[in-house]
Amino acid sequence: MEYLAVSTAAAVHDFEHPGVNNVFLQKIQDPIAIRHNDISVLESHHIAASFELMLGNTQNNWAVKLESEDYSRVR
Repeated sequence: MEYLAVSTAAAVHDFEHPGVNNVFLQKIQDPIAIRHNDISVLESHHIAASFELMLGNTQNNWAVKLESEDYSRVR
């Protein structure tokens, strides 16, 4: 599970990064910052957007093979 978690983290690192930092997004009240309550905005967005994409495409969803506990651990 650790290898899967590390591989996932490497694959989704900076997914949909807008090119600005968390503070900037918070100050302009960007929808990403609002969605993530100004807490670890980009970090939360990268993983959330990646999993939304993956879960929306059953053909590429490796998570369906995991038990619920393992999925939570990797996520």
